[in-house]
Amino acid sequence: MADLNNPLFTCTPKRRIGLWLLIILFFSATALAAKPLTYKINGLDKALKQNATLYLDNLPTIKPKQFNEYRHEIREALQNSLMALGYYQPTIEFNRSKKPPNQLSININPGQPVIIKSVQIDLAGDAEKDRAFKRLIKQNPLRVGDVLNDGKYESLKTELNNLAITRGYFDAELVEHQINVYPARHGADIVLTIKSGRRYTFGPVIYDDSVTETTRELLNTIIHPVINGEQGQKYRSEKLSQLNMDFSATGYFKSIEVRPLKDQAVDGEIPIFVSVIPKTAWELETGIGFSTDEGPRVSLSIDKPWMDEKGHSFTSDLKVSGEVNELSGRYKIPYGNPLLEYYSLDGGYQRTMVQNTDSQLVSASINKWKKRPGNWDQDFFIRVEYEDYTQGLQNSSSLLLIPGMSFDRRKAVGNPMDPRSGSLYNVKIETSARAWQSDADFIKIWGRAKWLTTFYQHHRFISRVEQGAIWVDEIKNIPPSIRFFTGGDQTIRGYSYESISPRDSSDQLTGGLYLSVASVEYNYDIFDNWRIAFFVDSGTATNAYKKDQVEWKTGVGPGIRWITPLGPLRLDFAFAVSDPGSPWRIHFSMGPDL
Repeated sequence: MADLNNPLFTCTPKRRIGLWLLIILFFSATALAAKPLTYKINGLDKALKQNATLYLDNLPTIKPKQFNEYRHEIREALQNSLMALGYYQPTIEFNRSKKPPNQLSININPGQPVIIKSVQIDLAGDAEKDRAFKRLIKQNPLRVGDVLNDGKYESLKTELNNLAITRGYFDAELVEHQINVYPARHGADIVLTIKSGRRYTFGPVIYDDSVTETTRELLNTIIHPVINGEQGQKYRSEKLSQLNMDFSATGYFKSIEVRPLKDQAVDGEIPIFVSVIPKTAWELETGIGFSTDEGPRVSLSIDKPWMDEKGHSFTSDLKVSGEVNELSGRYKIPYGNPLLEYYSLDGGYQRTMVQNTDSQLVSASINKWKKRPGNWDQDFFIRVEYEDYTQGLQNSSSLLLIPGMSFDRRKAVGNPMDPRSGSLYNVKIETSARAWQSDADFIKIWGRAKWLTTFYQHHRFISRVEQGAIWVDEIKNIPPSIRFFTGGDQTIRGYSYESISPRDSSDQLTGGLYLSVASVEYNYDIFDNWRIAFFVDSGTATNAYKKDQVEWKTGVGPGIRWITPLGPLRLDFAFAVSDPGSPWRIHFSMGPDL
């Protein structure tokens, strides 16, 4: 048994401190030895250094004591990273650092780069005459005189293969693809040869056994404009993608499958397989929302997407807010492609209590729609409406038969919910006459245009103009739903919803015969999904453009935009600079800019 009184076991203060220092040094050394090896790269520019770091990060975790074991793998990773960017003769030196002991310092001289001396890309087969292949080859990133870059070479190979598949060259193959490098001469020759074979065409449409004959007739009306409904059309995968989107956009189906049957191709024709499951049950959807124009809003939608095998459908909407309550219904009857050509029977009831307007409107209409992607959508309609209303000092009712037409055109580049650029145009013409038992003779024309452009990535301009005119003997002969009012989130910010119009002798709004509005807004991206905005809105609703009868209103201010999947959420702080004291309002709205 040890004698604890022995001096060897006596723990004086000095010995105790020394003992603790030894323990700390021991565990520090153990901790440092446990840390993985890190790398400090010297001598490379930013691009080469980033690629070298990427290759080193793909190595397994290496402890400092394992350096000699992995020396070759580290060197090989660095050489491969440099070769990928055209440097084939680097010199690499390793220096182990003592402080910290787990860091490896690497000095690299990349040497002289390999330069592309020639690029030879040959096509054989039907692709030889295909403009898409010619365009890709013309725009390829491999240029004589550039430093060799493996990434660009592999990217071009991938693009050639992908283009062949998407354009129906299913037998295509790269029969030759090589880079001949001559390190001593610092040069390289690139050779690519693709044999495309024949280009396949669309074959017959084959429906799943569960698709009924009458359903096939409806599906054919959708398929026809996409792949022209004829066998022999050249295959393009984007046409099938468009077909999938069109099927989905009808709202008829809860399950959709459209794909080529490559293994069943005959004489270069590929059958198209189609399987769908119609939506036959009633659908119910509820929602809540808020805008400063209408305040809190609750909505309820009831849909029957598939009424019968001819593609008839029904939808009904209920919207309730503090100022406007609306119940509407629509029955759609396709007469061609159900996405683009259909009749609709519309009806509804609307109660409006805004500013000095108290109106109850009942309407029914027959519409003929023809939508033309990339062109003007058309709506020709005949509407009957009865309106019982109080507008300022006027109490009256009106029964009108209104034929008319509207034209709309929307073009957007980029995400439809938040496009980079584009335009929007709306035009509407409607009329009525006592000759067909209406209570008033009038002609109304209204139009709006909106433009969006983005430049230098972070800067956006949104401009908008709106103009309308009504020809009628007296404004009191037409109801408030026909007259012009303006002001609010979507027109002139800084003013409450539809608060701008001529006034009667009691200073209450009457509505106007003419409408003019213009707006310019600038947005700047400050963070991902966040923008600041500055805007100027100006306009009027008036009965005449005479100097003493028209009153122009202008609102200006800053705003904030938060980009969501449903479109920008807008918060604006608008000042009514045309009014004494420039009172201000907060405006809140949401939705796409176009």
